[in-house]
Amino acid sequence: AANFAHSARFRRQPHGNEPAIAHTAQMTLPDSILRTAMRAALANALATLALAAAALLVPAPAAEAQEGIPCGDLYTVAPGDTLHSIAVRAYGDGDNYLTIFEANRGLLPSVRRIEVGDRLLIPCLDGSGPQARSDVLAGGQSGQAAAGTETADAAPGAAPDVEIGLLTGPGFAPFADPALPEGGMATELVRLALERAAPDRSVRIAVAEDWTKHLDLLADGTFHLGFPWYRPDCDRADRLDASMQRRCADFAFSEPLFELEVTYYARADDPMTRANAYDDLHGGRICRPASYFTFDLVQEGLSAPDATLVFPPKAEECFVLLEAGVVDAVTLARGVAESEITRLGLTGKVAEIPALASTQTLHVIAPEQSPEALAFLSLVDAGLAGLKESGRWFEVVSRHLGPFGVSLR
Repeated sequence: AANFAHSARFRRQPHGNEPAIAHTAQMTLPDSILRTAMRAALANALATLALAAAALLVPAPAAEAQEGIPCGDLYTVAPGDTLHSIAVRAYGDGDNYLTIFEANRGLLPSVRRIEVGDRLLIPCLDGSGPQARSDVLAGGQSGQAAAGTETADAAPGAAPDVEIGLLTGPGFAPFADPALPEGGMATELVRLALERAAPDRSVRIAVAEDWTKHLDLLADGTFHLGFPWYRPDCDRADRLDASMQRRCADFAFSEPLFELEVTYYARADDPMTRANAYDDLHGGRICRPASYFTFDLVQEGLSAPDATLVFPPKAEECFVLLEAGVVDAVTLARGVAESEITRLGLTGKVAEIPALASTQTLHVIAPEQSPEALAFLSLVDAGLAGLKESGRWFEVVSRHLGPFGVSLR
């Protein structure tokens, strides 16, 4: 709970032992002298009242001011801190805690979960200075200068000689697969990010065939970080399966490695193209390639018994089934979909359902209970920020998307 310091003013009351005013004599004075004296007394009284009023307008010194947190810099979370109490000290108003949360989304899984030792950016409310934690970690520098700063600041929970253990898996093109160049887009981005943020650290990348075992291998400390993982809508975790709920509750997410625009398609002459809500697809047959995630479908109520899901091996098969009338809608990444529609000669025959488009993000994850892993996750964030600032991120992503007929716009 947040602790608030209260300051108050007290009006001093006369004590019983203070000397009484003695009235010893009465004197009669001429009216002119009396009036002059009364005017002088009145002027003095008004002046005294003015000074007293001015004093009341001066705010009492608050205890928070003595412990104020400057904005525009990183603050290390101490025992007993909450986002609310930090906002009180930084801004004088605890209601601004969401400003701090938004600036540190890559580190904080929720507004209620901060850890001692976390390095939080305190953004300035007037918009000056950095507004995202990754901006500070990048430091506006490049190469090893930025990396050296980050190693000292963002990995306080890790010994300097600890090897960073990374875990990924196969069959997730273009993001991760040992058969892909550089092991896939996500593998190359994570490796480059850590090389940039911590050039002196040793990094080990392992591939585990069974993705369902990855969370256990991270939780038991066999590996520090896993990638690439989609981040579900954890605010609606009650609509997720047990694995997704665990991901929300027990793991922290990096800044996005990549954002994927996912949309829906129907036959151009089907009224379904005018759907405005996911409920409009209830009772329909929806196709998505077998290698894709399904949590978004579950969250939007597009699973049995409300909808029939079809999972062929390849994206092109979904569009063949759509054209044949076997399924009513196809949902997958926009870039892949547009490439397949063009390749299969379906332009004009298939149309997007624009109201149902969404954005999904890919991340590196770390177990919440491991300070060491969370420190390494901060290094990934710092390195990613540097890659994006330098333009290297764009080059890597474009190179990996090219063979799949997808380009960045």
